[in-house]
Amino acid sequence: MNNAGLGYLKPFLEISAAEIQEMIDVNLRAVFLLTQQVVPEMIKRKSGMIMNIASLAGKNGFKLGTGYAATKWALRGFAQCLLQEVREHDVRVVTLFPGSVETSFGAGGQSPTATPSRNKIQPEDIADTAFLAYSIPVRTLLSEIDIRPSNPSKH
Repeated sequence: MNNAGLGYLKPFLEISAAEIQEMIDVNLRAVFLLTQQVVPEMIKRKSGMIMNIASLAGKNGFKLGTGYAATKWALRGFAQCLLQEVREHDVRVVTLFPGSVETSFGAGGQSPTATPSRNKIQPEDIADTAFLAYSIPVRTLLSEIDIRPSNPSKH
């Protein structure tokens, strides 16, 4: 499972070259390199699953998200292309796109949504969804799964 996330959520003109490089390295390059290490054995075995935890920011832009969203859109493109390469070897590629999750990501007021903490998705909800994608019959594939809070404005 590839689960990496680093985001500098600030105006585009304030993102430094070092910050965008760090987001690329964590959110994309690490996933790419790790996946290269495990896929050969999966192809050899004719089975396996690559599961990426991305973000709804990889499908939807938002204010102050230019750098972070760019890396998550790239992760989506990577996963879609990888799927086309490995599915003939019975290797599945699944990408989860969670929305607001109750984690320390975005601590210090850097949250891309206004979802109150009590209404955010919990980390165990992501784990349950990942297990669901893993446990479906091997002849089927959920290639992309969006996960949103069911009622983000509930008081």
